[in-house]
Amino acid sequence: MDTTTFLKEVLSSSGLYCIFASNSSKDKRSQQFYGSIDQLVSAAKDLDDNDYDVYFALATFNEGKSRKVDNVKHLKSFFLDLDCGPSKEFASQQEAMQALKQFCKTYSLPRPTIINSGRGVHVYWPLKEAVCLDDWLPVAERLKALCARSNFPADPAVTSDAARVLRVPQTHNYKPDTPVAVGFIGPTVSALVDFDKFSDLVGGDLIPVPNKRIEAPSATMLAALGNQEYKFKHILQKSNEGAGCVQIYNALQNQNGVSEPIWRGMLSILKACSDGSREKAHKISSGYEGYNPEETDAKWDNLTADKRYTCNKFEEENPEACLACPNRGKLRSPLHVGKTLREATEEDNVVHVPALDLPNAPVNTYVIPKYPFPYVRGASGGVYVRNKNADGDIEEKQIYHNDVYVVQRIVDVEIGEAVVMRLHLPKDGVREFTVPLTAVTSKEEFRKQMSMRGVAIPNIDDLMRYVTVWINELQATEMADKAHRQFGWTDDTASTFILGNQKIRKDTIEFNPPSAQTAGMFPAFEPKGTLEEWKALMEFYNRPGFELHQYIVCAGFGSILMEFMGGIACSAIHLHSKDSGLGKTTAMKAAASIWGDPEELILDDRDTHNSKMNRSEVLHNLPLFIDELTNATPKQLSELAYQFTSGKQRGRMVSGSNAERIRGESWSLMAVTSGNTSVIERIRLAKENPSAEAQRILEVRVDKIFKSPDSKAETDVFAANIEKCYGHAGPIYVQHIINNLDQVKQLIGSVQPKVDKEGGLTSENRFWSAGPSLALSGGILAKNLGLIQFDMAAIHRWIIKVLKDNKDKSKDMAVSIEQTLNEYINEHYDNILRIKSTSDLRKQDGTVLDSLIQPETVPRNKLVARYETDIKKLYLVPKPFRMWCGEQQINYSAFVQEMMDKLKAKKMKMRLGKGTHFRMPPTDVLVVQFAEEADESGSSENV
Repeated sequence: MDTTTFLKEVLSSSGLYCIFASNSSKDKRSQQFYGSIDQLVSAAKDLDDNDYDVYFALATFNEGKSRKVDNVKHLKSFFLDLDCGPSKEFASQQEAMQALKQFCKTYSLPRPTIINSGRGVHVYWPLKEAVCLDDWLPVAERLKALCARSNFPADPAVTSDAARVLRVPQTHNYKPDTPVAVGFIGPTVSALVDFDKFSDLVGGDLIPVPNKRIEAPSATMLAALGNQEYKFKHILQKSNEGAGCVQIYNALQNQNGVSEPIWRGMLSILKACSDGSREKAHKISSGYEGYNPEETDAKWDNLTADKRYTCNKFEEENPEACLACPNRGKLRSPLHVGKTLREATEEDNVVHVPALDLPNAPVNTYVIPKYPFPYVRGASGGVYVRNKNADGDIEEKQIYHNDVYVVQRIVDVEIGEAVVMRLHLPKDGVREFTVPLTAVTSKEEFRKQMSMRGVAIPNIDDLMRYVTVWINELQATEMADKAHRQFGWTDDTASTFILGNQKIRKDTIEFNPPSAQTAGMFPAFEPKGTLEEWKALMEFYNRPGFELHQYIVCAGFGSILMEFMGGIACSAIHLHSKDSGLGKTTAMKAAASIWGDPEELILDDRDTHNSKMNRSEVLHNLPLFIDELTNATPKQLSELAYQFTSGKQRGRMVSGSNAERIRGESWSLMAVTSGNTSVIERIRLAKENPSAEAQRILEVRVDKIFKSPDSKAETDVFAANIEKCYGHAGPIYVQHIINNLDQVKQLIGSVQPKVDKEGGLTSENRFWSAGPSLALSGGILAKNLGLIQFDMAAIHRWIIKVLKDNKDKSKDMAVSIEQTLNEYINEHYDNILRIKSTSDLRKQDGTVLDSLIQPETVPRNKLVARYETDIKKLYLVPKPFRMWCGEQQINYSAFVQEMMDKLKAKKMKMRLGKGTHFRMPPTDVLVVQFAEEADESGSSENV
């Protein structure tokens, strides 16, 4: 028999299949669900090849999020686990096989399928048909009871556990130093068992369900009780040391000298202990002269929980012995002498719960790490500390009843080191949060931080010590990670994307710790509404005539693709119209809703220039939205256009400190702005030639679409609804890009050449090329994902027309060299010496021509040029001309070169005050043949 055939016999054909795997040497664990047995077998082989111990769940499940009993769908076998080894119930596998054979023969049980687990033996009775949990469990309980009555020591924790896992055949057991093969024993073809027949064979009525009404304990009490167990060996040890139960000590030391009630009481304590067994009952009873195995069995079976002896019951039977007990009056039962913590196993540490603050994430699988010594985790959760007291006895103390632990160290360049903690809340899920290291060393600050996150604890000192041990452990074993100070892609591989508190990867969404730079924006990315509601809202734009609005939504998707364009920091589009109410702001809100709350993600005229640039840096790859640029000055708009495309903030000093502000990496995004006027026309009010800015900002005049009152009401409803539903599409879109990166880049590479060709774009228009190419690519990807349903061909035609319109306007802005020089001369008219080349005003009788600047009015160090009116030569002083070019965003060097090429300008030395009383040394100048102004006939004349 092969593994696939075996699993198809013992597992239902309906439901999800589960594998649990662990690699102890690497301290790694994994639990995954699969839709078919073939997938499960393939995964098991891969894990086995990588040195994992591989187990399969014996049930199938409804959902792929939990292996808990309440998620069980079907079972199709009964099973036993026989532990073998020197200290186990069976000394060897041969002994276990012989006992199993006798057990099956005694009760006429069918021949089972047997697996060598590498050390022990796993036994299966596959069923003809799968059954539900409610039908399976009573029969499994009867099989468990039958084993107990027959003194057949199958592991009782396994037999009736519907969520149990056992080893996958034809893998390996890696726990021994030398891995041991897991395989079939003996004949592997066994007949499938009829459920009803097997139920009859194990005998007995259905296990009754208790109906006695009792007061439910608190959740905290249940958690603590779930972590308790009693060990008989501890009771014996302490009793031998004089610190346990005198009655039990006397009974074991003098088996023939104690009464039957005392002996029965000792057995009742043994049965209540986790290490108690029928075999041990016989072992400690065999020294009695009247020992009778059948009588011992009957006594054992009759010892129910309500017949368990308390200290008072022991004292009633033998008062004298209890008088000498050191625990008299302190304990209710001898069981408490052996009380110990039931520590979590590897399997217990794998939990499937929702991430409380990551609603976009599916139910996550959390592997709770091993707590640092001397702290341990209880089997049902919670933090405990285990120490030895002055007498050398082990003492265990609960620190906190829920799971709380440190998972990561991070360093923020502004706030220093911090730790990421994880809190498991039974009803809510897992909450992850960041605590600065400064708070861990301050009792009141630590209490405040913990209380804010839901950790309510009276003794904060114990929790502080626990967290400090965690930090020291991580500092000794792991390097701290850097806190992400920007959203978007984290590196060139595009494998991780930061969106608020979400760290989005290929198939997971994990917690992203906040940094000082990003923490304030986390609430903006908390989703609201549902994905289906959002997609329905986007249908509002899915009609002819709305191509502009559709394009802006597509730009919201395309922005994060800018990282793959290379060399472009920002491509901006400005929407303008003299009238309000045309949907400019609403379109931006719709695009912003892809990622989060539109109200928080859209800036407006109240935000300063520095705050806009800081937002660009933090968004990094996410789209930037700025509403109402109408009131910005021409200079501010020009600066905005240049800084958009620079990708970096200006250097600034930290307030109150002689240090430069820390800047992040260059941004790479798309920007959408709006206003009542054209940005370029506004800049033109202060600058004759804003063609450089025009190449950086694509402009669109928005026309009225809706004209009737009914249409306005429809728009108002859409605008209101978009503020209530957002933040769902972004993570889905990002994961699609991560998983299909090569295809995404190929798409961009195919779209951009079409845009360039149809729009007639050249390298000068690189910013215009990037934006539409990425918006169209983003729209295509979003449509393929079913997020939008827009007509991408119509949007393509619309943006090509916009590009052509902008290109025509750009040509009209071209300004000649002569116009630029005229603008400079006009602005500095009073600082230019106008004189004929042959004039020598020093020979005049104190007469000064009107064309000469008065030295008293304008000191000679303010002269910026000399203009010789008769020969039309202009001598420019380079420094003031260079400064003016800089203010106008004119490339000075390129402009001078153009003067030399087209106007035959030259560099030379010249005394600007030649022919005047000004005593000025020769200085470097640019000399150019230049006519200030032309008359109507077209000839140049002096002014």
